[in-house]
Amino acid sequence: MKLLEKDGFAILRDVFSEDELSPLREEADRIAISAGSACVRDIRAKSSLFDSLALTLKTKDFLTPEMIPVRSILFDKTDSENWPVPWHQDLTIAVRNHIEADGYGPWSVKERIPHVQPPESLLTKMVTVRIHLDPTPAENGALKVIPGSHLSGRLKPDQIRLHTESLAVTCSCNPGDVLLMSPLILHASSRAENPRRRRVLHFEFAPADALPHGLEWHEARN
Repeated sequence: MKLLEKDGFAILRDVFSEDELSPLREEADRIAISAGSACVRDIRAKSSLFDSLALTLKTKDFLTPEMIPVRSILFDKTDSENWPVPWHQDLTIAVRNHIEADGYGPWSVKERIPHVQPPESLLTKMVTVRIHLDPTPAENGALKVIPGSHLSGRLKPDQIRLHTESLAVTCSCNPGDVLLMSPLILHASSRAENPRRRRVLHFEFAPADALPHGLEWHEARN
């Protein structure tokens, strides 16, 4: 967690070997083809391999012991699915049921899964882990971040516009690299200039008991 306190992100190099990545790529392709989408949610429910991976990540020293995986997504950019993402923060969480609670809202539904914006205090306790399966240099749509922007809390659209592109850092990653980030850090990605496969496994972690009574994490299975 200390890795994220100052900058809001950190890149860990060569966390996964090529032998470990090969089955992950095969499973990512299977799930993407089955879903017919370049963005697949709740991949732990669709794959025992990814479910096991998320639980293995839980034991890594870059996460604290009380944290559990609470959301999982596959991003699969290709030359035909080459979308830009504007500057934003990750402000929603996936929960099991729509239950009103103080400080939680507005609500939305994504792929039949209830999502809600929680209080800022909860978002500060979360960590996103992104595993890169393919080369992701700047020209292939690597994620860009504004270091330290997570310290400003939840930002309104006009506040986001005050942050300039000149402050951005491009998180160029190789296969097997892991990007850790706070959900509150401003991040974006450009359309790839030289588009190739860019498969990323995205896992979000949070303390198991962080939600108020009645609300449950959508993926809180273990």
